[in-house]
Amino acid sequence: MENKKESSSKWLIMSVVIMAIFMANLDTSIINISITKMMQTFNASIDQIQWVVSAYTLTLGVTIPSTSYFGDRFGTKNVFVIALILFTLGSLLCGISWNETIMIIARVIQGIGGACIISLGMTILMTTFDKSELGMAIGVMGMCVMAAPALGPSLGGYIIQNFNWRFLFFINLPVGIAATIMAILIFKKSEHKSSKKFDIIGFLTSSIGMSCVLYVLGKSDLDWNDIKNIILMIVGCYSLLIFVVNELLIEEPLLDLKLLKNYTFCMSNIIMNVAMLALYGGVFLMPIFLQQIKGLDSMSTGLILFPEAIATAISMILYGKIGNKFDVRLFAVFALILIGINSYSMSKITLDTPNIDITILLMIRGFGVGFLMAPVQTVGFSGLPKAAMSNASALTNTVKQVGTSIGVTIITSIMQHRNVVDYSNLASQVTSFNKNSMKLFEMLQGALIKGGISSSDANGIALSKIFGEVASQAQLQALNETMFIISIITAIVIIPTLLLKQGKQEETDVVVAEG
Repeated sequence: MENKKESSSKWLIMSVVIMAIFMANLDTSIINISITKMMQTFNASIDQIQWVVSAYTLTLGVTIPSTSYFGDRFGTKNVFVIALILFTLGSLLCGISWNETIMIIARVIQGIGGACIISLGMTILMTTFDKSELGMAIGVMGMCVMAAPALGPSLGGYIIQNFNWRFLFFINLPVGIAATIMAILIFKKSEHKSSKKFDIIGFLTSSIGMSCVLYVLGKSDLDWNDIKNIILMIVGCYSLLIFVVNELLIEEPLLDLKLLKNYTFCMSNIIMNVAMLALYGGVFLMPIFLQQIKGLDSMSTGLILFPEAIATAISMILYGKIGNKFDVRLFAVFALILIGINSYSMSKITLDTPNIDITILLMIRGFGVGFLMAPVQTVGFSGLPKAAMSNASALTNTVKQVGTSIGVTIITSIMQHRNVVDYSNLASQVTSFNKNSMKLFEMLQGALIKGGISSSDANGIALSKIFGEVASQAQLQALNETMFIISIITAIVIIPTLLLKQGKQEETDVVVAEG
């Protein structure tokens, strides 16, 4: 009877964590589609509104490294409940904001709450569940992490079309209130270290470093010729270097970087970031293809992309059920092979590829990502003592924040470079000496003249259409080449994945998990 009660308590704790993490991750993507509406409401420029998006992600990056300290110092339950309250209040303030300044402040409040929810939520699960149940716990949590950003554009599009953009934030209120009440009632009071010192140097250097690096890498139109970006990256990297040296030398660091001496934990973080690179290859590149090249709207694009998140969730849950029966490396290697083959297949996509085929390819990709992330994360934490879970969670989420930004920047840079090269190559073939291009030009020109357009105007319009097609074809080729490069990167990671070793988790008397 007591075991049954303890088991139900674990799953109730998980339900609260899932609600909170889903809510925090959803807000990383759901408002992107409402930028135009907010610009109209606040009469603001695109640069001003961009800070509404950036404020949340930058605050996450700055706050996550210190979440371990606050959890240890004040108790995981107390900090998690306060984080839920902050996130819910921030959501309310976002919904009632009367100008962009208040909106940005509200997003910072949301970000502080979201950072503690994401980092401490993982800590709670890692320490609440036994090693035999860890796979299932990570699988269910992974479902939320994957589904929320993918659902964001679709849900956001639906709300924008049928309601006011402010409801993008109001939908957090019932979830936030319910999660807060449940956390207060269900979570047990956790132990805390009242004597733990705050690493002020670590906090300042990590805050400056993370904000500078994430700000630059988070730009959609990153220009490396802009001296401001170069200066910010130098300041950011230098601050992070000081941060690393400081963390390795002091007794009570903000982030325990010594955990990276554990080969399995270190490699799991590297492999996880490659998985995120592969994931964002689909999440980031496919909307470009579907919207800019195929001309689909946001809602249709979201419906094509969302099944990938469902497939990831299913594979994570499936791993949770059968993962203990097999060597986790088998799952991870199988997933990498699947993602590699899938990336290669996606490098062959054309304008004529049916949407259903794209959805199926994305679902196969999502299935592979889930089978990779769940086992790698499980084996990464398996050799660490429970007392280290708070630090390990903060470290993993910090690496993920930076790694995801770097990954998206790499993908963007590769695609932009290939786009320029491919456009130059294709455009050079549009000459009077090329029979095919001249035939197409004459056909378009003739059709326009028949439609009543003057000969001189028809020449310009025909050339414009031809070079528009060249631009679309160049963008498609660039996307295909980028997906091919992702398939090569995925294949390279197979060898270090085979070298992963599952450790035996050490038990300690420190109970941080249940609160």
